[in-house]
Amino acid sequence: MKERYSKEENMLNELIRLDNTFSESKFKTKVDNIFVMLHISLMTNNLDRVKHFISNKVFNNFNERLNNLNNNNQIQMFDELNVKSTEIQNIEITNDNFIITVKLTSRYMDYVINKDTKKLISGNNSHRIEKTNILTFTKIRDFKIQYSVRKCPSCSANMNVNNTGKCEYCGTIYNNKDYDWILENIETK
Repeated sequence: MKERYSKEENMLNELIRLDNTFSESKFKTKVDNIFVMLHISLMTNNLDRVKHFISNKVFNNFNERLNNLNNNNQIQMFDELNVKSTEIQNIEITNDNFIITVKLTSRYMDYVINKDTKKLISGNNSHRIEKTNILTFTKIRDFKIQYSVRKCPSCSANMNVNNTGKCEYCGTIYNNKDYDWILENIETK
């Protein structure tokens, strides 16, 4: 008897066939970590920490938000941030890329404070609210295999890509796009 697969299962099986490094559980963990790191980076005014995991479009969007906050002497807070669930919604395979759309449900207190006085300006700092986030990740099909020790492409120093992605010696940002999944788009509903 022939097994029947849904379109999503067929695409997942095809993705695994084409990328033998792919694991659904590891991918979802990566998605959760990038989501949390991105929000913490906005909150701590340090987008360089996640720059190597996100596209230029996402970086520019969050950098603009950060600049607006800084210009207004404000800090965006995401207290008690956590991920409730992460579900793969769609997988697309093109000639050049693997594209995965994910629905991530998050919960956090979302508010803005004054940098100096730490007083509430707007938002909710009394209880967490649940939000639905749609994230799109891409990975090039002819990706390079990453080794456990990653070297700075500029000065060849060892780099801790998961920690900062920025060389502590010369400041070069690691180009993760050649090796791994990159957050191309994020929408919060």
